Formats: sequence, structure tokens, C-alpha cells
Amino acid sequence: MGSEQSVMLIYGLFLFNLLLLWQPGTGGTSTSIDDSIYDVERNRTLPNDEVLALRLLSQTLQSSSTQLSLSSSTQLSLSYPICSDNQDAEIRCGSPYSTKYGTFRSVTEINLPGKKLDGSIHNSIGRFKNLKSLNLYNNQLSGGIPSTLGQLQHLNYLDLSSNSLTGSIPPSLTMLRNLTKLDLSSNNLDGTIPSNLTGLQSLRILYLSGNKLIGPIPDSIRYCQNLTVMSLYDNSLSGRIPKELGKLSALSSLDLDGNDLDGELPKELGKLTNLRILYLTANNFTGTIPTTYAKLTNLVVFAVGGNYLSGPIPGYIGKWVNLAVLVLIGNNFSGNLPAETFNLTNLQILRVSDVNNPGISFPKEFIPETNSLFSVVLRNCKINGSIPEYIGKWPRLSYLDLSFNNLNGSIPETFGNLTKLFLTRNMLTGLPSWITSPKKWNISRTTVDLSYNNFNVSCKNITFFGLQNVTM
Repeated sequence: MGSEQSVMLIYGLFLFNLLLLWQPGTGGTSTSIDDSIYDVERNRTLPNDEVLALRLLSQTLQSSSTQLSLSSSTQLSLSYPICSDNQDAEIRCGSPYSTKYGTFRSVTEINLPGKKLDGSIHNSIGRFKNLKSLNLYNNQLSGGIPSTLGQLQHLNYLDLSSNSLTGSIPPSLTMLRNLTKLDLSSNNLDGTIPSNLTGLQSLRILYLSGNKLIGPIPDSIRYCQNLTVMSLYDNSLSGRIPKELGKLSALSSLDLDGNDLDGELPKELGKLTNLRILYLTANNFTGTIPTTYAKLTNLVVFAVGGNYLSGPIPGYIGKWVNLAVLVLIGNNFSGNLPAETFNLTNLQILRVSDVNNPGISFPKEFIPETNSLFSVVLRNCKINGSIPEYIGKWPRLSYLDLSFNNLNGSIPETFGNLTKLFLTRNMLTGLPSWITSPKKWNISRTTVDLSYNNFNVSCKNITFFGLQNVTM
């Protein structure tokens, strides 16, 4: 096997190049690109237009790790199968079909993720009429997305994520009626989301996150009736969440974090009873959390931090028994956190801040050690009184922030196992023995901020702290 072929096999650099000057049989005589049949191996032939498409793609897609020239393809063994039936093959072809010109096979899958490919995607990609899957994830591709992709009516899987693609999303993609997954995330795409999504009726998964998209979420999203996952986070989308989203009954995950969306949260989202993940943080939403959301009992994640929401924290949150992540931080809520929230056995992350009138209070009754909380933030929540000892007995708790409250009394002895503890800006007076006794202090793994309190012990008596870990 020649050295060029070895490099080709190792890096998977495009079996496309094998067909640049393809030859019939094994005679070694080059064949014009205009010939009607190109023999790859016995009973494995590609039609002329697909061979031409492979050639053009190989000219625009290159590998920065190999820098192979196109001429090297003429030296490769003709017995190497360009079309493979293996599930993990880079290029797969469908079953043979007969025409008056002979027996052919068409390319059905192109799978080249993580191959360090740069260059651009040639518009000849639209010649693969039977292509079902195109995966170019995690390469270094630039340029725009070819509008000719909209010609691939059999395409059901399209992943161009984690590249450096620019330009807008071609409206032609919305005509791919068999498409079930569209992933264009983590690129540099700009412009708006195509306004007419009526053709994407088979779409189940939509990832457009991590781009520079602007404008509204189209009302025509209602036609994507089979959508289960919709991720649009980290863009610059504006306007309101369309109430039409409430018609997507199959939706289980909705992520709109980090945009410029505004207005009130649509009550229609309360119809999405299959919803498990709802991220709405870092936007400009106003108003209250709708009462209709009480029906979202399958929620695992509910995150609305970093908005301008107000009103009371809904009591029904304490009945979301599947909840694992609750983020209400950075809003203007009032009232108390439902006591049942602390008894949610699946809750792992609880983050609330800036609560007024009258603020949050800890349940007086003992909260059992059966909970799963490992990160709790109740910052600037108008909490009064002493810190309950039972908090330190929660077996998984490692991060606790109760800063900017009105807590008094002593820091519980049970807090000695926490790795992160923030109690700044309270009215605490007593220190536990795990701070005052050096033998119980593991400074290598603990960060504590106790600044701006009323401790009755002078800092000079606890000089063993190490200021990089403890702030008094």
C-alpha cells in the first residue's frame, strides 16, 4: 500500500478524492469525468453527477493536518471501496438500483466529524439526490451554507455544528420535509431565522445556539409539530416568545438562554406537559410566572434567572417532584419560597436571589437528610434569624451562599464539610470550632467568605486562616 493511501486511511481525508480521475475495472487508464458509469468496485458504481459532486467537494474541503494534493488520488488502489455498508463508514451508499445505463449506487451518508477539515462546502452537495445524512460536525469549515442543500429531499440528518460558517441560514433548508435533526450551532451565522418553517414538519431536534442570529422566533414554528428539542441560546434574538410554541405538544426541551427576548412569559407554555427542560435565563422578560405553569409537573430544569420577573414565587413549584435545577436568581420576586421546595428529593441546584416583601424564611421543622441538594444560593433574600443546623446535615451539600441577608447567631458546627461557604453581609456573631480550631481546618479545599459580620472573635486570634481561602 502506497504512502499516500496510508495517510488517506489514517486521516479519513476524503474518500471523495478517490473518484477525481476514476477508472473502470483495474486497467489503470484514466476515464473522463463525462463517462456515464464510474466503477468503484464490482457492483458498486456511482452515477456521473455524484462523481462530479465528489470531485468538486474534494477541491473545496481540505484537511489542515494532511495537506494532500488531489493528484495523489490517481495513485490509490482502485479496489478500495468508496461505498461501504458499515454503520461507521465515512461514506455510505444505498442498495444497488438498475437503469437502462447500468446498475448504480448512490451516496446516502457523508460522515466526517472531527477531521480537521477547512475550506468551504461546495454547492455541488445538492447533487446527492439520495443523501440522507450529512455530518461535518467539529471541523474548521468557513464560508456560507449552500442553498443547494434544500434540494436534498431525502435528507433527514444535517449537522454542521462547531465550525466557522458565516452568512445567513438559507431559506431553502425549510423545504427539507424529511429532516428530523438540524444542528447549525456554534458557528458565526447571522441574519434572522427563516420566517417560513412550514416545510419542517418532520423536524424533531433544532439546534441554532451559539451564533449571531437576530430578529424574532417565527410564529411559523407552530408547524414543527414533531419538535422535541429546541435550542436557540446565545444569540441576539429579540421580541416575545411566540405563543404558538404552546402548540408543540411533543416539546421536551426549550433553551432560549442569553438572548434579547422580552415581554411576558406566554401562558401557553403551560400546555407543554411533556416539557422537562426550560431555560429562559439572561433575557429581558417581565411580569409574573404564569399560573398555567403549575401543569409542568415533568420539569427537571426550570431556569429564569437574570430577567425582570416580579410577583410572588409560585407555590406550585414545591409540587414539581421531578425538579433537579431551580434558578430564580437575579429577578424581583417577592414572598417566600414554598417550604415544600426543600423536600423535593431530586432537587440538586437551588439558586434564588433578590427576594422582597417579606423575603424567604427557612422551614422550622427539620428537613430530612434524604434530599439531593449540593448547591444552594439564597442571596439577598431578606432571610432573618439563625441558620438551621439541619442544612449542614444534607449529605451532598458542598456549596452554600447565604450572603446579603439578616442572619444572626452562630455559624453551625455542621458546616465544616462544605467546600464553598459565603456568608458575607449578615449579622452573625459566633464562629464554629472548625474555624477556631486549626486541627479541624482543611484550608487546601475550602473557600469561605465571612466578611462584614459582627463576630465576637478578633481576627488576630485566627491568623492561621490564609487569606486566599478565607475572607473575614
